[in-house]
Amino acid sequence: MPVVRRLLLACLLACLLAPAAPAWAHLMPAQQGTIHFVGDKAFVLVSLPVSAFGGDDDGDGLISREELRAHRAAFQQRASDGFRMRDGAAAASRLMMQLIADTHSQGEPNASHLVMMATYQFAGMPSAPRVECDLFGASEDERRLALVALREGESEPVVLTPLHRSHGFFLPAWRQAAAFAGLGIEHILTGLDHLLFLLTVLVAGAGWRYWAAVITSFTLAHSITLTLAALGWAALPPVWAEAMIAASIIGVALDNLRRGARVPLAQRSAIVFACGLVHGLGFAEALRELGGGGAALWVQLAGFNAGVELGQLLFVSLALGTLATAKRVWPVLTAGRIVRGTSWTAAGVAGVLLAQTLL
Repeated sequence: MPVVRRLLLACLLACLLAPAAPAWAHLMPAQQGTIHFVGDKAFVLVSLPVSAFGGDDDGDGLISREELRAHRAAFQQRASDGFRMRDGAAAASRLMMQLIADTHSQGEPNASHLVMMATYQFAGMPSAPRVECDLFGASEDERRLALVALREGESEPVVLTPLHRSHGFFLPAWRQAAAFAGLGIEHILTGLDHLLFLLTVLVAGAGWRYWAAVITSFTLAHSITLTLAALGWAALPPVWAEAMIAASIIGVALDNLRRGARVPLAQRSAIVFACGLVHGLGFAEALRELGGGGAALWVQLAGFNAGVELGQLLFVSLALGTLATAKRVWPVLTAGRIVRGTSWTAAGVAGVLLAQTLL
């Protein structure tokens, strides 16, 4: 195949020129790369931070020619272990890999990134190609890797992060939606701030009419801002979103302590709706960190939001069931005591979260 021969020739030329690599400038933008699927092979070109490899002997955050020569074998092994290609469950074999120092300017001897060029061989034309990566840097801005996969006129971008280390390319829409639904369930069930807010709202009233109203308000609100933020139509710095989410918990908890169940349902629903708008921005940041984006954004967004709702319903069911059982087993746990105990605890925990976020 002419295309395969040309790509192999380009990779071979890069290998031959590797000793002169420190004189090159910006072979690939930092933490970006491409994966080109051609027949039964994948050709990879990706820029990786040196902090993902170690070997920085002088601690300047850069790799010199001497450090690259001294640790080349270790770097090769780290790249081999940390970047893998699969077709479903079957691992692709690596035919070639070369690391080149990506220097900042002509003649600059040190580099903050290494460019990896590699060729992977599949058993046949891959039907479900997947990338797995563990090569993330130490700093916050080095913990994202933007990749674009190319295949016969198709392209699919993805952002890999420590929370989203692997990705299957060119999957049917329903499989992408299912994958992001699982991520949505995991996010809500491991998100202490969101669960604490829900619990604080749930204990403030009783009856299915109350619970249905506040949960619906929260769901509608966070779905709106999640969608707007995912589409780039609304934005808030993550630190402020986290701070406002913690503040929303404190506000609802204090309102519980001051007014308890005396708040009119319409007013309580409006308060929950306003807080839900802030929580939706937090969900959007989580979706971004999990690699959401690109041409399949709508599918990913729908799946992630559905997963959040499923996880939310599961938590609400468990929480209400646990509260009902506790009241029967321990009659001393009256509704008022549960509200006060939950609200004081929520306010304290959220206060700590708020302080950690701002400091």
